[in-house]
Amino acid sequence: MLKVGIVGLPNAGKSTLFNALIDKPKAAVAPHPFTTIDKNIGVVNVPDEILFQLAKLENISKVTPATITFIDIAGLIKDAHLGEGLGNQFLHHIREVDLILHLVRFFKDEKVAHVHVKIDPEEDLAVVNEELMLADLQSLEKKLKLEKISQEEREIIKKLIDQLNQARPSQPNPTEAVGKGWLESEESYVKSLNLLSLKKQLLLANVGEEEIQEPQKQIKGQPVLSVCCQLEAELNDLPYVEQQQFLKDVGLERSLKEKIIKESYQALDIITFYTIAKRAEARAWILKKGTNAFSAAGKIHTDFAKNFVKVEAINAQELIGLGGWHQAHQAGKINLHGKDYLVQNQDVLEFKVGVK
Repeated sequence: MLKVGIVGLPNAGKSTLFNALIDKPKAAVAPHPFTTIDKNIGVVNVPDEILFQLAKLENISKVTPATITFIDIAGLIKDAHLGEGLGNQFLHHIREVDLILHLVRFFKDEKVAHVHVKIDPEEDLAVVNEELMLADLQSLEKKLKLEKISQEEREIIKKLIDQLNQARPSQPNPTEAVGKGWLESEESYVKSLNLLSLKKQLLLANVGEEEIQEPQKQIKGQPVLSVCCQLEAELNDLPYVEQQQFLKDVGLERSLKEKIIKESYQALDIITFYTIAKRAEARAWILKKGTNAFSAAGKIHTDFAKNFVKVEAINAQELIGLGGWHQAHQAGKINLHGKDYLVQNQDVLEFKVGVK
């Protein structure tokens, strides 16, 4: 399951963003720092019209969408890597996620306190990124003191330390160069270190309701996805039909939830494939782009990978256009592949497995 962590300074709007993304349970929101102490967790079904079209087409009653877990993490402050505020807990929770939603405050509201003297998105961004990098440096320095690591591992760690020291935390993507330039044999070790700085970030600007029609905000000249978390949280409490009318009234094309899921998939190179086997359940699965059919089979069940024979595949849109699986078979549009087939986005797959 994909895990996305919401991070930022206290009172940036993280819990409000969390409430805008999930149905329940809602996180507590207050105009003072550290309202969130323990992390809030919510599992969200990924909106997927194609999945429901497939279910209707094949007369399948059970529909299982893909899901994303959103984690609302306690606010971070300067020196969190040294344990300030809720720092150690904050950093531990970030290590568990696949993607960081980094929320930066742009909105102005005197009733909502700010941990700094003034609202300065660049400074706020730099504080959080610097703490992530300092936590990684601290972790890597400790590893260098271990006698058990090999000389090759020591050289990798030293290179990572150099890269982190050269990174600029005030940039929207401060660690783009960190973890780059490795031999294939070194990459697995770098990945095993689970560095906070190597996690993908999706940067969000939390703006006021009066700013939602304005052009996207920028940090250091780079566009940032602008959202009004308060507005979206209110929208998320409405029935679907009313949500659509609300979006139309305020001039928005889609909800924040849909935007963030789309951006998250793009950031992590994630695709969706579908199964409708035995016509008992229509199900959506998420997969890393470039994954082969053998690995996709293993996501469904270990026995599918162990006894893999072949896989039948067709694009979901094409299948819908042809009128169903039977019609597609008759038209010769179902393609048969081996275990090395690279699964494509919106593939409908039916695995053929051996019986022992």
